[in-house]
Amino acid sequence: MDELKEKMTNFKEQVRQAADLLTIVSETVSLKRRGTQYWGCCPFHGEKTPSFKVDPARGLFHCFGCGAGGDVFSYVMKRDNLTFPEALKQLAEKYGIPVPERAKSAREIAREKESREVMGANDLASRFFHSCLVNTRYGERGIQYLAGRGIGRDIIDSFGLGLAPPDFQTLSTALEKRGVTEEVLLKAGLVSPRQRGTGVYDKFRARVMIPIRDPRGRVVGFTGRILDKDASPAKYMNTPETAWFHKGNLLFGLDRASGPIRKRQQALIVEGHMDAISLHAAGIDWAVASMGTAFTEHQAALLKRLTPEVVFCFDSDRAGLAAAMRAIPLALQAGLKCRVMHVTDGKDPDEFIRKEGREAFEELLNNAKPGMDYQVDTVLGECDLETLGGKVEAVDKVLPLFRDCQSDVEVGERIRELSRRLAIDEGLIQSEYRKLTHQESGGRAYNPEWLTQQKVKVTSPTEQAERLVLRAFLEGIPPRPGQEGIAHVDSFTSPARQAIFTTFLRMVQEGTYKDPRDLFPHLDDAGAGELTGILTLNVEKGTLPSILADCLRRLQIAALDREYEKHSQLAEKYEKEGNEKFLQELAECRRIKMEIGKLTKPA
Repeated sequence: MDELKEKMTNFKEQVRQAADLLTIVSETVSLKRRGTQYWGCCPFHGEKTPSFKVDPARGLFHCFGCGAGGDVFSYVMKRDNLTFPEALKQLAEKYGIPVPERAKSAREIAREKESREVMGANDLASRFFHSCLVNTRYGERGIQYLAGRGIGRDIIDSFGLGLAPPDFQTLSTALEKRGVTEEVLLKAGLVSPRQRGTGVYDKFRARVMIPIRDPRGRVVGFTGRILDKDASPAKYMNTPETAWFHKGNLLFGLDRASGPIRKRQQALIVEGHMDAISLHAAGIDWAVASMGTAFTEHQAALLKRLTPEVVFCFDSDRAGLAAAMRAIPLALQAGLKCRVMHVTDGKDPDEFIRKEGREAFEELLNNAKPGMDYQVDTVLGECDLETLGGKVEAVDKVLPLFRDCQSDVEVGERIRELSRRLAIDEGLIQSEYRKLTHQESGGRAYNPEWLTQQKVKVTSPTEQAERLVLRAFLEGIPPRPGQEGIAHVDSFTSPARQAIFTTFLRMVQEGTYKDPRDLFPHLDDAGAGELTGILTLNVEKGTLPSILADCLRRLQIAALDREYEKHSQLAEKYEKEGNEKFLQELAECRRIKMEIGKLTKPA
């Protein structure tokens, strides 16, 4: 292990020891002690009965409602929507622990300096615009405009709304006096170069200014909404795309809405910044805006970390309909539940909430249509279902949508409903869907018979053995001689346990493994929940060597059972075909049975 890697490992452990999980959770969650553990309502999903547990002795948390779990780093990552390095740095700063750094290249030093300067310029500009709005006579126009949209001083201050003066150099002059160079102003997109001569002029003028923040709350850009309709053809003006401002990677308001989104377990997505601001003003504080662009995979991934469900609320015109149709598959493919609502009478959400009020808006929200239902209804509404050609067109357009279904059960129900609506035989539609999935997905095609073969999953002795094997490995217990090669990734029957095993092996090989909790930053929610369960198994470390030997034997038997089943099915298949290979398969079955017999024979 090189010197920096060792320093980082020790640094991480130092932060872990300093950062008391119970204290950090108690900052935002009311906990009550029960024995040696503490319980409260989960901060990551809405609940009234406490199912969220903190175990201070082990430094772990777990929610029995949503399955969230992990250590202090996992908690801060999930609570504040941070990456592991960001959470580590935040906790280090909180507890006054210096971050070890390797020697940086000249390019890296220059890039960090540039980033600090641009972020600093944006922050100064945001405060300048806000002061112009609330502290100047010219700002009265902006205050009146916002008041007409139901936005008072509390929301103005909360979002940091501001006003750009009408002059060409007010902002640039003010920031240059604060030491911001012309070069930095250009990189931040706050000014534009003069087309004639030298120098720059303010990009935003006579506009209500909306600061755009990243998920950590840092100002990365602006949107300006025009006050004087005759002053410019552009109603809205944005910071140009920069190294720090990518509209497709941002969701307006997410820095404020992430907490309410987690609590409600739902995110409301609108198109425009003013839509989101007006909704927050009305108390709909789980709303975010897609920055006026098409919803993106990156935005879906941001929300997936916070909530299982999104509701799209776009304008009720053709553009809004098209935006919803583009957004739904991205949400579904990210594993999000998805619904769609449209406000009525051609209004946008901003206008509707101001005129009709929160109660009417929430009624529409509660009746939002499931995303795939919305897609199907939209497609069928565009086809002439009175003609054979129209029905064929409908089937061709609708079936590809079903590839985003979460299960064959859902596919089957949707095919049945499509059959009813089109008055086409269900079997014919099933046949078309099988062709589609076989040709395009390359995976297991839809098979209605498969639905009747599924069994309810129950915890088995083999699954418990897998957990105990992982617990022993994580505690540093080696296999006994002769058992070294038994455990491999295919020995584990769930993706979560496979991920834990492969992550553990990789970290051991890299020399970065010191503590079982080191795995949490590298696992998804399912893996983190499984690891929490493994680490909280009630087992004494002194008994683990004998437990490991027994559980490895169980895994070996389970693997042989699977092999036996495979060869048994092949023998049956070959015998029906009259193929003499069935004799070889029977011989293999007998060999496997003998192996199982040796392993199950009492010592």
